Amino acid sequence: MRSFFILVSLALSALAQQATIISPANGSTIAAGDEIVVNVHQDEAATDDVQIPIVLGIDPCLGGTCPAPGADGVGTILAKSLFDPQFDPNTPQEGLHQLFNVTVPQIEGPSVLSLTHLQMVGVSGMPLFD
Repeated sequence: MRSFFILVSLALSALAQQATIISPANGSTIAAGDEIVVNVHQDEAATDDVQIPIVLGIDPCLGGTCPAPGADGVGTILAKSLFDPQFDPNTPQEGLHQLFNVTVPQIEGPSVLSLTHLQMVGVSGMPLFD
């Protein structure tokens, strides 16, 4: 029973370390050719974590149905980079984050902006992919 609680604790700790897109906000209107800043946030880690890469992609909603982010891949890759979120002393309320400047490709209609993130968590370096 004790090992069950340890596993649940590790899983919850890992989930708290997921990276998320803060901006642009869901439902934003962005035109093809626009240069936008994507703000990726991550909560401070409760355990050791080693950031590896992230990929930002944009996938059009074909036939009026938007795919779940990452369901059919990431679509057009906008950025691929090491992820090294930092605190900005000028905006401490934002916590750990990193900004990525990307140019929106020629895509017609609604699209999904997605983030793919890999990190190694904990002393044993358990891979966490989100």
